Amino acid sequence: MTLPLEESLRRLTGELRMLSGLSVSFGTAQRSETLRMGLAQEALLRGGRFEQAEKPITENSLFDLASLTKLFTCVAMLQLIERGRLSFEDGVGRVDSRFERLRGVSVYQLLTYSVPLRSPERVDAQPDGEAAEAQIFACAPVEGPEPEKLYSDMNALICRYLVESASGVDFLDYLRQHILSPLGMDSTYAAVPENRREDCLNYNYEHRILKGRYLLSDQAFPCLPHDPKARLLLSEGRGLSGHAGLFSTAGDMVRFAQGLLAGELLSKNMLLEIGKNRTGRHHGRYRQYLGYLCFAKSAVPRLSEVPPWMGERAFGLSGYTGNHLAIDPELGVFDLLLGNRCHMRVSMIEPQEQGDRLGLSPEGAGLIDWPDGRRVQSSWRYVYQKDALIHLPVYERMRALGWVMF
Repeated sequence: MTLPLEESLRRLTGELRMLSGLSVSFGTAQRSETLRMGLAQEALLRGGRFEQAEKPITENSLFDLASLTKLFTCVAMLQLIERGRLSFEDGVGRVDSRFERLRGVSVYQLLTYSVPLRSPERVDAQPDGEAAEAQIFACAPVEGPEPEKLYSDMNALICRYLVESASGVDFLDYLRQHILSPLGMDSTYAAVPENRREDCLNYNYEHRILKGRYLLSDQAFPCLPHDPKARLLLSEGRGLSGHAGLFSTAGDMVRFAQGLLAGELLSKNMLLEIGKNRTGRHHGRYRQYLGYLCFAKSAVPRLSEVPPWMGERAFGLSGYTGNHLAIDPELGVFDLLLGNRCHMRVSMIEPQEQGDRLGLSPEGAGLIDWPDGRRVQSSWRYVYQKDALIHLPVYERMRALGWVMF
């Protein structure tokens, strides 16, 4: 039985407490509805102690979009292709000569994850922004058997530089000129201005348990990207990354989704191409189904970021911080979740067997004893709750409103 949407959100934030706060929006190119629940911020570290600092989710709340930034990068690339400034056949190294090792990789292969790519060393392990960028420019195809999982940050990281090379302007300036300003998205930022910093959610103090090590992250200060690669590049003056780094409100993200559905950013034909499966197939086991810098609808629901009720040309992306956006151009609808699963949460447990021994609920919720004596809330396995507790209730709500007809 599908729970009513308000009850589902209450279960996620109140009962399971997998998210400290969230905003859910859905609709068509002309209509939308938004529900908010929970807190934007639960704790601050003062004098070596965590203190409660409650702040409600409002229409002004700024969410770290994390990987939803990739959708902006995707749109920018496809706009340049539609305008003849790029082509799918162009070699990456031809568009930007700094990618010398990618001369044999086409823009199409880059957008569709057709060729696995890897930098010599981890980008986020570099001492400064210059060294981090050097790793991106040294990226090369990976030889060997095809991996099951193809999705990577590297493709969108590279696309940022191609947008700049093809357009002749800074990546963020391009987004402002061709996406943000045309849609009236005046609350979407890479560098959050001083007068909006109080609106930023707190994604700091993420807890992880990796191979028996209890880790606490404390560098994701409010208004800085939670993603370490994006944070390093931005703080070192290298600008907005293509894979993560944007902050936005629910209202602005509704404008983005509606702008895509209304044909204000891309042609309808191009929009229908974004979610077309380019990689997924069964070869012993299923590979990820990917479109242009996003997920396509998969034959295996747990491998898909597309809600099960959406069609074959729908596309979706999740953001590590707790976000999700799915768009179905054929149905003409979108489904948007902006949340916070990182702040004061155990968000990752590996291997899974260790998590199974911690006495959590079947959803992965509950309290975990931390070595310093605290009991920390778990958001582990949160991603597997979205279909039942967000996407299906959203579908039922839209069907009741007459926005979907089946």
